[in-house]
Amino acid sequence: MQDKALEWLRNGVTAALGLAFVAGIFLPVYTDEVGWRFQERAGIDGVDKLYSDICGPNTLAVPPLFMMPVRYFSAYLNLWFADPLYVRLSGILYALLWLAMLLALIRRIAAGRRERAVLGLLGLGLMGLANMPLLLIWSRPEQPILLSLTAAMLLAFARGADHDRSVETTRRGAWLRSLAVLGLVTVAVSYHLKALMLIPAFLACLWLASSGRAARLPRLVASGLILVVTALAAHYWVHRMQCPGDAALQKMFAKQNIGAYLTGLHGFGGMVVLVGKMLGNIDLWQYLALSLPSNRPMSDWLPAGQVSPAARLGWVAYVFACWTMATAIAALGLLHGVRQAIARRRADPRLVVAVLLLAAAAGWCATQVTRNVYEATFVLPLLMLALILAIAARPASEDSGALRDRMAALLGVAAVVSMVLVAVQWQPALKRANAQTGYIAEQPYSMSVFGYARLEPQILAAARKCGIGTPAAARALLIDDLTYFPFMASKLPQNRLGVFGIWRGTIRDPAAYLQSRGSDGIIVGCHILPKRLRERARREGAFCCLGPPDW
Repeated sequence: MQDKALEWLRNGVTAALGLAFVAGIFLPVYTDEVGWRFQERAGIDGVDKLYSDICGPNTLAVPPLFMMPVRYFSAYLNLWFADPLYVRLSGILYALLWLAMLLALIRRIAAGRRERAVLGLLGLGLMGLANMPLLLIWSRPEQPILLSLTAAMLLAFARGADHDRSVETTRRGAWLRSLAVLGLVTVAVSYHLKALMLIPAFLACLWLASSGRAARLPRLVASGLILVVTALAAHYWVHRMQCPGDAALQKMFAKQNIGAYLTGLHGFGGMVVLVGKMLGNIDLWQYLALSLPSNRPMSDWLPAGQVSPAARLGWVAYVFACWTMATAIAALGLLHGVRQAIARRRADPRLVVAVLLLAAAAGWCATQVTRNVYEATFVLPLLMLALILAIAARPASEDSGALRDRMAALLGVAAVVSMVLVAVQWQPALKRANAQTGYIAEQPYSMSVFGYARLEPQILAAARKCGIGTPAAARALLIDDLTYFPFMASKLPQNRLGVFGIWRGTIRDPAAYLQSRGSDGIIVGCHILPKRLRERARREGAFCCLGPPDW
């Protein structure tokens, strides 16, 4: 294909993906998007907390000092923009920022205009398949982790596709680049345990970002500090994934991630068992299935009953064929790179980072016992980045290049068609969801993006009926995802999922539990309250409250 045709098609895929991100404004806010804001509250409370206070020493955890800048950033941003609309807007803006960074990265790793167009079609095309454009706008920890990783890769490949080692970095430049990668690592590991899987890739980016004698000390110092930060973050997150104070919750944590019971293993035999479990657990293709339209989306993040078995099977064939095609092209690049590395006794930096990203994806997959849909937003971008790096490392011959270009163009067209099909698939259901305000009947763990301003006075009025006044003065309030917004500034709130929901553990009497925590009361949607509490509650519109002394 001609260069201009490939570029026009790449630009079309870019525009379609950007438009799909913006159209995500109509996607209801899912509970996890509020849940992570709830669980990383050290900028407000001084500690991170879980949904309830029954996990013992890990319930209220003081993050390492290096995590506090991220906590304060999140706290102030959330308090200033306390509205579900801004949750969705922030997710869209981060997704668009990542798209721009991805295009810049492709420009740096590709040799020439044709290569940039091909890599753009492959990389952006893979991210445009099935539900991925909707998942990528979820305002969850995966977003800052991917942004940090991509920024580090931009630094690593700042010298272009050839990675000219003859250009030595100045001492000042080396320090700035090394400290920048250190800062990006700090941001990533402050948000989630899964960022720890990317430390080898971050270290590779650190060493690639600068070169020459003047860069040795900055790279060594930054590497040492990264290892220290990693050790502190690993200690923090591993303990956060445990619940020694409640046996029921401890079992639930263990079902989510192998890391939750790492410290429960003893001796060499225990480690052998663990390694065997982890290796047998690697199946990266499962994450493709998580990105597909489903008749029963996880926790109804999209409405259920919308996808027929035949349509699901069609999506499986469609998406797996696209990823298989891109993987085949990348495999040729990887084989070429290995042969070149043996012949030249030097590996292409793009292949080094690609292998480390594959290892990170496989490593996280190995630890996953339960794979939830949002894991696709971490693993699939890593796989995509690894694939385009491997493809970029193989110069295209006349024959293979023509075939590769046609395959890239086919994938780009397939991605645009996929985005159109997804819009047609979900538009009626999302329209019905946005016709509702606040809670969505068909999606019990989601809420409407629009209309919060009309509901906030009702929430506050309901709270006042139970003597709950100034939000900032309230303590240990039981809230839900929607009522959390007006009471975000309260002290150590309790989440309904940790008292009424799946994370309640051994809590059987919510009122007694809240009394034991010195709670000022309950303010939630009336439909959330158990019947015996709802009968005693005071109501204002759709919201109910209870409080001491007559719980």
